[in-house]
Amino acid sequence: MSYFKERVNKRFLLHSCKAVVFILVILGLLFALSPVFMPKTNKDLRDSSANGILAEPAGTIDVIIVGDSEAYCTFIPLQMWNDYGITSYVCGTPKQTLDYSEDFLRKAFKSQKPKVVVLETNAIFRKFSLSSALLIKADERFSIYRYHDRWKKLSLSDFSSDVDNDYIENDKGYRIDGSVKPGNVSGYMKPSDKKEKIPIKNKPYLKSIKELCEENGAQLMLVSTPSLKNWNSERHNTVAELAEEFGLEYIDMNTLKQDVPINWTNDTKDAGDHLNHIGAEKATAYFGNYLSSKNILEDHRNDPSYSDWNKAYSHFLVEIEKCKLQAKKEV
Repeated sequence: MSYFKERVNKRFLLHSCKAVVFILVILGLLFALSPVFMPKTNKDLRDSSANGILAEPAGTIDVIIVGDSEAYCTFIPLQMWNDYGITSYVCGTPKQTLDYSEDFLRKAFKSQKPKVVVLETNAIFRKFSLSSALLIKADERFSIYRYHDRWKKLSLSDFSSDVDNDYIENDKGYRIDGSVKPGNVSGYMKPSDKKEKIPIKNKPYLKSIKELCEENGAQLMLVSTPSLKNWNSERHNTVAELAEEFGLEYIDMNTLKQDVPINWTNDTKDAGDHLNHIGAEKATAYFGNYLSSKNILEDHRNDPSYSDWNKAYSHFLVEIEKCKLQAKKEV
């Protein structure tokens, strides 16, 4: 019997060793190939508009905004630049989750030292899996998982480990849209004492984002942008409670109808889900003024080293004119 047990133990040990060696070989290959598959310019990264912040000169962005499509449809960095000389960037992506928000901030903090970080609060209510969070964490080491489909486009230059973040997004992460589709305001922000629950993993991630901002000298703010479809009193109550618990400043534009006079007949592109450019101008006008009134952000408009922002704004004015023509056609 002892002989039989000894043989079983040896086989188990042998198979275990083979399994460990196999895993190590796979990890080694992934580690070696990931730099090859990693895009060598931020223009080819997933969510290139948001990743445009990687090309901004170091230490030049004072406000970073993270969140989902509500963020990039609402905040207009070049409007805040023209009005107040505030430099901001919207690192918003479709259906952004808090783990992805944190990832963007970690990347941005490597070269930027913003005084303010804005989290658009819709992301607080979006679920994400543990596996997706782990993949985001491992992405820098094992980027082959995200960019494995680049094998058809590989060239000799991809075998260099150098990455050149050279793609500057003119609109600083904002996505202009002049479409008009009226929304139904019935029931919008109906008073309620109830609170909407958030996914169990989200509260620890909010705490982690706050700590990350504090470590980098940035003040975290929570902002709820106007939305008929995504916002209500129950969500407001939950975020207000979170803000108080974490000691964070909270602005809910859905409760500021006089300061942010959204006309849901003309100011939304998709029946109240997102703002169009007209609505975004109103929301940005309020928020830019609010940021300026805090007296913690420098006006860079007369600083020659920020002259590229004036050029970007000139290009943006052309986009605005095209947007207005689009709106006229749809009205």
